[in-house]
Amino acid sequence: MGRKEEKRSVSFQRHLLVVLSFFIIPMLFFLFLYNYYSVQTLNNEVAQIGDNMIELYRSKTERDLYSLSMTIAEYWANDYDHVNMVNQVDPLTRHLSGYEIGVKYRSLLSTNHFLEGIAIISMKNQLQRFYFKERLSALAQHKEMKNLAGEWLMQPAKYIEKGWQPVWICGDGMLMRMLGYKGGYTILFVNLEETIWEQLANRQEDEGVLLFSTWEGEHLPTGTEWKEDFGSLSLEKEYLFVGTDPTYMLLSQYSEQLHVRMLFAIPYKGYFSYMDWIQRIFLTMSILTILAIPVGYYLVSRYYFRPMKNLIRTMKHIRDGNPDERCEEAYQVKEFQEFGQTFNEMITEIQNLKLESWEQERQKTKAELQYFQIQLRPHFFLNCLKNLYAMAEIGWYDRIQEMILQISRHLRYFFKDNMSLVTIKEELEHVKNYVALQREGMGQDVELEIDLEERLSDCKIPVLLLQAFVENSFKYGRRENKGLQLGIRIYSLQMEEETMLDILITDNGKGFAPELLRQLNEGNISEGQEEHIGILNVRQRLFLLYGEQAVLQHMNLEEGAQNEIILPKN
Repeated sequence: MGRKEEKRSVSFQRHLLVVLSFFIIPMLFFLFLYNYYSVQTLNNEVAQIGDNMIELYRSKTERDLYSLSMTIAEYWANDYDHVNMVNQVDPLTRHLSGYEIGVKYRSLLSTNHFLEGIAIISMKNQLQRFYFKERLSALAQHKEMKNLAGEWLMQPAKYIEKGWQPVWICGDGMLMRMLGYKGGYTILFVNLEETIWEQLANRQEDEGVLLFSTWEGEHLPTGTEWKEDFGSLSLEKEYLFVGTDPTYMLLSQYSEQLHVRMLFAIPYKGYFSYMDWIQRIFLTMSILTILAIPVGYYLVSRYYFRPMKNLIRTMKHIRDGNPDERCEEAYQVKEFQEFGQTFNEMITEIQNLKLESWEQERQKTKAELQYFQIQLRPHFFLNCLKNLYAMAEIGWYDRIQEMILQISRHLRYFFKDNMSLVTIKEELEHVKNYVALQREGMGQDVELEIDLEERLSDCKIPVLLLQAFVENSFKYGRRENKGLQLGIRIYSLQMEEETMLDILITDNGKGFAPELLRQLNEGNISEGQEEHIGILNVRQRLFLLYGEQAVLQHMNLEEGAQNEIILPKN
């Protein structure tokens, strides 16, 4: 009968979060949905007020200008004096008809407050007269109106067909229209500001303002205090929000008759300012509810999740070989206090029994040594394979054979039992083989100098002791455009009680960074710093093999770095 599959387990924290999510997420969703709907409803109500205002003034302006246009059209159809402007007449008739037309046009100027100017032109009788509102400050406008009328008279049929057109005169927005036929024309100038004078006169400071623009959204100034620049605003939406301080809700309606957009800019005070006190209470409670969720989670995490994590972490530390770890007992939840006290008493009792034997310690030490050794990175072997492939493409078969022999010697030595000791002579031969691989197989510019006392050749040292520092010089110590020079010096060092081996490995590279040098000498390099895992392995292996008798020091030279190893002579 096979072993039953272990059931998938879920942490209490995750399980609680999942259960709460079934309630909190829908609640937040509907809360946001309700607030979004409320905002949209409020915006639509405000927009409807603006639309009604625009519709009121747009229809009134269209009626007034339509009536004015029909009056002028009636003159050209039935008025004797206007008919004379189409035909060539004698000077006296021209003068009298022009006078009568002037009387009619001045009457129109006085009865239509929005009419800024009106002109009568007779091409056949060479008559051109302009009538304007009497304003001393408008002389520049009158001149520009005459210039603009002259431009329109060059293509009268085109502009008669277009009807009302928006124009800029001295920076102010106006409407202009040409009526007539066969060389007799009337040109009307309408002041846009005067079409909405009632709204401007009665407008309060915090109320909306009526504006005009072209179809493309180009602002037609009307003398208001409006400072926003439409630029190329797209006005196809129901409403837009423009400006920052203050913000305006901008609505528009296009007049097919006048060929302008009439806009209404409403100061937007924000959703909260339009709500009654009951709505404000509900909104405030909703916000407080949302803010209370992370606060509640923090409290649960602090009083429940965090103590549980501490307890589990302590258990794992003890499982990983740290029997001196103890649970914290100063919890505010009584059950966690009792659990911590009981657990600590149990661990103390187990530790006092001394159940771990010497064989278990030895097996643990051996496992740690194996773990440190297999952490050596495989980048060097991958680069060797790439170079072999490149040599094969070129056809350097002799060099391939030599490099394969060097790699095989390297691998054979590399996979020695990590608990074994080798002679200094064997370790140096391995280093020489590695340097030869780098120089001949990898194309590295490197020189190796070895200074060894002959009587020390057969002394035993840990396998791959020198390899880590030599490899580190290749990886991190090289300077650009400069060959690498390695030096290995091994001599005996007479101490008071015994003779020690002093091993110096130097290079002419960039040296150690100051912070890294400090960490290396203090032994604070963590296992997570993979770029220096080789040095970390050496330090751990020396400690496990020799304890406090072994010394490992690092320093920067005037040019390059130096690693010094002192260990008992075997």
